[in-house]
Amino acid sequence: MAILIFDLDGTLIDTSGLVLPAFRRTLAQFSGTQIPSDDQMRKTFGMPDAEIWRMLMPHASEAERKRAFSLSERFICEAMAHTDVLLPHAREVLEGLRAAGHTLTVASNCGQAYLDAVLTTQDIRRYFVHPLCLGGIGGRTKADILARHVARFGREAMWMVGDRKSDIEAAQQTGIPAIGCQFGFGDPLELRGARAVIHDLRELLSRFS
Repeated sequence: MAILIFDLDGTLIDTSGLVLPAFRRTLAQFSGTQIPSDDQMRKTFGMPDAEIWRMLMPHASEAERKRAFSLSERFICEAMAHTDVLLPHAREVLEGLRAAGHTLTVASNCGQAYLDAVLTTQDIRRYFVHPLCLGGIGGRTKADILARHVARFGREAMWMVGDRKSDIEAAQQTGIPAIGCQFGFGDPLELRGARAVIHDLRELLSRFS
């Protein structure tokens, strides 16, 4: 049986409809701060939160960036309580993989409140064992999360499933194979180095049948 570590944004969920308004609403709280274009904000999706706010508020102080992160996280989590953000077939695939006996978990660059909101509001917590995020472990990169999972589950039969360069690099640094998700937020070049690339989540069901 496999141990499948899932990224969240662009892999299992799409919160862009919530994140962009939350980012704009947050940035408007800081007088004199220029609000980036939607395309510029989308480029931050999947990045660690500290890196996101360095990009969105390059001239702000660290204290201002931390306040901005806290505000945006609150706005997003509040909106998520009333919104279905799961990607097509996500629940079907998680259900099928778990029923087949595989162990599923999470490695996300998000904060703990965001992770908890996703798992609770989307009713998918029951599919995962020991889901982790960067904010929850106080880490710097996704490789730090994967190291925690390796320590808990062992490296054998472990796979990283994600849509961004950070997912592929973290898997390489940890010594596990990665499956790139072509349908996510990253461009095809970001998935170089993945053991396989999928274009639909349902491909995981046949790959791990």
